[in-house]
Amino acid sequence: MESLRDLGLSSYEDRAYRALLALGTGTAAAVAEESGVPKGRIYDALGGLESRGLVRVQTDREPKRYAPVEPAVAVDRLVEAKRRELNRRIETYESGKRELIDRLADAETADDEFWTAAVGAGDSLELLFERIDAAEESIVVVATDVSAQFDVDREGPELLERLLAAIRSDVDVSVLISPSVFDDARAAVDEDRATLTIAQGPFELRITEDAYGNFYLIDGEEVCLEVADPLSPDRLFGMLDLRDRGFAARVNDGFETAWAEGTVVDEV
Repeated sequence: MESLRDLGLSSYEDRAYRALLALGTGTAAAVAEESGVPKGRIYDALGGLESRGLVRVQTDREPKRYAPVEPAVAVDRLVEAKRRELNRRIETYESGKRELIDRLADAETADDEFWTAAVGAGDSLELLFERIDAAEESIVVVATDVSAQFDVDREGPELLERLLAAIRSDVDVSVLISPSVFDDARAAVDEDRATLTIAQGPFELRITEDAYGNFYLIDGEEVCLEVADPLSPDRLFGMLDLRDRGFAARVNDGFETAWAEGTVVDEV
């Protein structure tokens, strides 16, 4: 911050306060002369400082005399006032957030075919987590291997937290994984946390050896598909996000077949 104006003071208030620091004490006329604030505006400036608790006023004599509070006190008071103002704004934004989301959703036009892509492990995870957070009805997770770029100890718990948040929002979550991925996940995720997840609905976990690849089906109409590096199949090249109901229906049919034959996991 370069001046008190950054904390909400007007130019005249800032100049008047600095003039009082130089004077020590002074009348309105003296402050106007020292600061260069027009005499017709000096009382407004001093009144603003007084209302903020930045000056003390001696009223038992005429003309009134003003004295500044110490700079440390002045800045602390301005920062606290700014904090209260920002908190009020945040509360206003939070209270209107749901209404704005609903209005934007009402205006949204569904596009049957749309795709986007992310390249690299970091951007792919960011895209995946974004789409998981956007789910409204259901999430299907199918994972038969783990990319060499992923740290299961780090990404595993974060993915679990995203799925838990979805569950708390009444999104149905179905997870179908290979035995090897199950073993990796069990080693990476806190046992109590995993047990809590399995125990609560709407969540179900099954193990299968009859699925291939990693994909995520969102709300039955959007597929996030991991793409392996063709020159190094154990490494992730990127993530495709396809919003295509026809393709999603085909993916769901394949999932349902493997799901029906999978082994239910009801405890860790």
